[in-house]
Amino acid sequence: MGRPTGWAARNVTVDVRIITAIRRDLEGAAQRGGIREDFDYRLSWAVVDVPPLRERREDIALVVDHFRDQATRHGLVIKRVTRAALDILEADDWPGNVRELETVVTRAMIRRRGGWVTAEDVILPKLRRERRPEAVLALEASLTPAQRQALRLAANRGEVRRADVMARCGISREVARRELAGLVRVGAVRREGRGRGARYVPVSRAP
Repeated sequence: MGRPTGWAARNVTVDVRIITAIRRDLEGAAQRGGIREDFDYRLSWAVVDVPPLRERREDIALVVDHFRDQATRHGLVIKRVTRAALDILEADDWPGNVRELETVVTRAMIRRRGGWVTAEDVILPKLRRERRPEAVLALEASLTPAQRQALRLAANRGEVRRADVMARCGISREVARRELAGLVRVGAVRREGRGRGARYVPVSRAP
């Protein structure tokens, strides 16, 4: 089959930049005979060494913000990732690096029932769950079941009122007031307003 009428062979100049990523030490592999040296020469003229997440934990919050922006573009409303949730993420070694972090953060964002991603939403692989920061574990251990429920409600809605806690936990007005006052004392929520109209809003370090 011949070339279509009117077509002619011609040279086309293109400007191409090829970017590759690899977890192996190319120079060491070339010295050991694992790859051809001329292949290493072609790839290693401009090398960007990206340390693993465990060596740059200060970047984790920025990466999480990026994932939150992506989730927003796909219709998920994420108002905030709480400080306690970030404490858990920043304390982990992340052997799977950014891809593993993305999986855990995306799962946490899907699990959230309101606009807040809390420590309860962050599920690490089973063998690493007990590495959560001592401050987070201590706070969780110190809360009563009613306080955990109240804090979850507050995180989901952005606020919680005494009547909400009474209805959800089946407790009296006085007990609900006492439970919420305990959350204020440990710095999990702050009180806004007075009397029956008072609402309790999660602070940035709420779990």
